[in-house]
Order: sequence, then structure tokens, then C-alpha cells
Amino acid sequence: MNLTNRSILISFISSSITFASINVKESYDILMDRDITIHATPHINNLVRNGAYGLNELERSRLNEIGLECKGNSISILDPILDRSYDTDHFRFQYTLDGNNAIESIDYVIEMGNIFEQVWSFHIDTMGFDQPQMGPDGLYEIMIENLPSFYFGYTVAQGSGSSCSSYIKMRNSYSSSQFNSLSEFENIKVTAVHEFFHSIQFDYNCYSFDHGLWFMEATAVWSEDELYNGINDLYRYMPAWFSNPDRPINDQSSHMYGTFILFQYIDEHLGGPETIKACWENSRILAAYNQDVTYTAVDNALSMHNSSFEDAYLKMRISNRILNSNAGIYSYNEADEYRLIVDPPPEEFLIFNTGQIETKQGQGLSLYESLYYSVISDVPLRIQLTEINGEFKLSSIIKHRDEEKWTVRTGNDINIDPEMGIEYISFVLSATGEDQTNWNYRIQLSDGYSEDFTFYPPYPNPSFGQTVSMNIQVITEQTIHANIYDLLGQKIWSSSKHFSSPETETLIWNGKNKKGDRVSNGIYFIQVEGDKYQTTQKVIYLKK
Repeated sequence: MNLTNRSILISFISSSITFASINVKESYDILMDRDITIHATPHINNLVRNGAYGLNELERSRLNEIGLECKGNSISILDPILDRSYDTDHFRFQYTLDGNNAIESIDYVIEMGNIFEQVWSFHIDTMGFDQPQMGPDGLYEIMIENLPSFYFGYTVAQGSGSSCSSYIKMRNSYSSSQFNSLSEFENIKVTAVHEFFHSIQFDYNCYSFDHGLWFMEATAVWSEDELYNGINDLYRYMPAWFSNPDRPINDQSSHMYGTFILFQYIDEHLGGPETIKACWENSRILAAYNQDVTYTAVDNALSMHNSSFEDAYLKMRISNRILNSNAGIYSYNEADEYRLIVDPPPEEFLIFNTGQIETKQGQGLSLYESLYYSVISDVPLRIQLTEINGEFKLSSIIKHRDEEKWTVRTGNDINIDPEMGIEYISFVLSATGEDQTNWNYRIQLSDGYSEDFTFYPPYPNPSFGQTVSMNIQVITEQTIHANIYDLLGQKIWSSSKHFSSPETETLIWNGKNKKGDRVSNGIYFIQVEGDKYQTTQKVIYLKK
């Protein structure tokens, strides 16, 4: 097989540079594995960018089996000589009809060209991303060749600095048994959209490869489902991801592919695909050598939706436990399909009885790791969190029996009264606070108190033009009166309902007064009164 050596110039290659949490040997082992199908982009580029440090002589000599060449400590790409080309509007496909790299027919290339043009239209025309750096004659280069058995394809970054050019390698056949869960052209579709997004990412922030790889892979997997929703190849990443919530969000192993679920949550609840684009635009603005800007980039994108990276992360973790398509801000559109593939995250079970004090203590958590607990109790209980070192967020999740309703509370001191019909009680603990290096905590379960009714904080708050929701959990029979007052103490809205049995009710205020007129921007007070006591919450109403 005729090969040419393509030199990839990366100005910051040295033995002291490490590839996030995946070292060269780990990438080598993954690339040489003959049992799993992989998107090889992170591992091929890891070897090329960081060199052969950590590989023994036998391992170095075997690199040519996966299309690489080692000279000293440098690793470069070996490209086959492909003697034919086919051009579409935006792509140049290099291929051959002879030898080991031969395609079966020109129709294969034409169909691949049609698919890549669909991918271009999605990323560039529909989503509005800038096109990646183009090759000769203003066309993006794609090489079709006989890749190692289990590689879907990969994108190779070229150059140095914050913006890199690139080219893509695709298989000359996707019909072998390791790819037979999908049709040949379905495999081409998910590979094309995934790898072309990498080419865009390399142009936006090439440093992300070294300090935000999980962000690259998670959004690339997300894009597969956004364009080709019916293929669902990404479902295969979900079981391992859901079963390991105690791995940090930026884990750079194969776990990172399942992290697409975070961006699926953002897509569905926090602005749609435009927000994913905004994440990468902010990453480009913030791009800095040897610095991970991912969390800040996502924060900036989500700030337009009154959210943040931490907020989206925590709601995603709650949504993963509920796993339902009718859970409001904690839902997934495809939750019914997800449940056929995954179970909710694993939980440690706790049984609580009156007079009991249960203590759980943990240490050594990493940023954005989460732990789930399930509590069995017939009596009121109190869950208290003590932050020994680092910051945490604790949220309880109550599923109401015989109806699709959930109550979620967040705080360091949470009371739960199971007198209301409850199917399950769970709580999730997450390590937050990006300025920490180690997270230690203590959770204590003790006797709680019986709740007559509970009025939860209204949301969204500020409203930013949306309707305001008010959840009320009622335990004993009574009539609940809800009133909204302005700063002058004038009543502008009211609602009453009699509850004959335990129930959770969601009241909706559309920002209008009793006359049906839209109220002015400002601060309003929501007062809820039952038979025994009343409580008040403040809400800031803002029009769009």
C-alpha cells in the first residue's frame, strides 16, 4: 500500500504537555482495541500532538497498523495515495478504485457526498456556524480509505494556535459486522455529522482539544441526534454514563460521549440549538493556551436564559433520576425511549425510622460528580448537609403516587413529609464550586416535622416574560388561598381551592391583574394562606 507522510505541525508539542486526563498510552490502547467501535479523533490527535512518550519500542513499531508513523518521539499521519477525486459544492473526496483502499463503486462516493452536503447545510446554513478552514480550491478535504477495523472515522487537526485547519478520514466501507447495528449509510450519516462538527470546533477553539475534549465530544454526539434524530446511534453511550454519576462531568474517557445528555437538556430547556452555538462562540472568544475555558463559555451562553453551567448541570442530574417526558423543567422529550435503554442512576438505599439519626460522610469527590440516595420512610424526616470542604448542592426528589407529579427541593436543610402519597424519595448530592480541589461532606437524616402545606419558591424568578409557576403541596384537608400584591399592598390577583386529600397543585400566574391587564415590571409578593398559617414569597416580574 502506497503511503505518504503528512506532517502535522503543532508548535507546543513537548514531553511536558499532557492530553487532559488521557495519556498517550491510554489512547494507544484504545486505538489498538479490536473489540469496540470508536470515533478515533481524540486518540489519533493525542498521539500526533503529544508524541510517543510513554510507549515502548514494540508499541511504537505497531503504530503503522493504525496509519501512524513514529520517528524518535514524533508521531505523524500516514496517508495512502488516493488517485481519484470527486467534488461537491463544499467538499473534495479523495478515493481510489484499486488496492486495499478501494471503494466498491463511485456511487458510494456520490452518496457520501450527498450526506456531507446535508451535514454542511445543518451546521453552516441552519445553525449558522462559520465554515471550517477550507483546503485546495476552497473545498474541505475528505479521504476515503481502509481505516482500522473498528474506527468510524476521525478528524485530524493541522497547525497551531487557537484556530486549526483540519481534514477528515472516512471508511471505504461500513458494511462489516462491527457496524451492522445500523445500515451502511446510517453509519456514514452519524460519522459525517460528528466528525464535521469536530472540524468546526478545531477552527473555533483548537485549544479545546487539550483542555475541553469532553465538551468537543459531548456536543459532537449531540449534533448526531439533532440532524439525524431517527438513527439514535448515540443511545449506546447512555448505559455507561447513567450508571456512573460519580464520575466528573469532564471525564475524558469514553464516558464523555454520554455527556451529550447535558447538552440535550440545554437544547430542550435553555434556548435550543442556538445556545449550543453560543457555547462555541464564547469558547472562541475566550480561547487561551493551556487554559480550560469551557465552564465560562457555557456560563456566558446560558446567562442569556437566566441560567448557568451549574444550574443546567444540577437540573440535568435531577432529570436523569426522574427520566420522564412530562416532568416540566426536569423532562426529556425522548425519556420514554431512554427508559428502554437505561435505568435511573444507581442509588444507595437508606431506611429511616422515628428517633433514628443516620449519618453519611464522604470525601475525595471531584468537581461536578454526583451521588444519589433513595430513602424509605413512613414518617417525616429532615435531611441536613454539612459542607466540610468545598461547595455542594443537595436536592430532594419526591415522586407522588398515582400521578405524574414530582416535587423538587434544593437546600442544605430539607424537610420531607411522606404523609402525602409518595412513590419514592430520592436525593442527589453534587460537588460544585470550581475554585476547589477536594470536596468532603456529611449528610444527616433525623426526625422531621409534619407539614400542613408547603409553598415552594415560584419560578422562573425573575420571570423574563414567562408565566410564573407556584407549586403548593397540601397534606391535610383545607382551603388554600393564594393572593398576589404589588409594592403598594394592592391585591392584583387571587386564587382559591379546597383540598380534600393530600395533593400537589401548580398555580399559574400569567402576569395579568384581576382586570386582565398586563402588570408593570417590578417586585410582587405572593401570599399563600391555609387554615393554620400563611407564608409569602417574593417574585420579580419582567416582561420580555
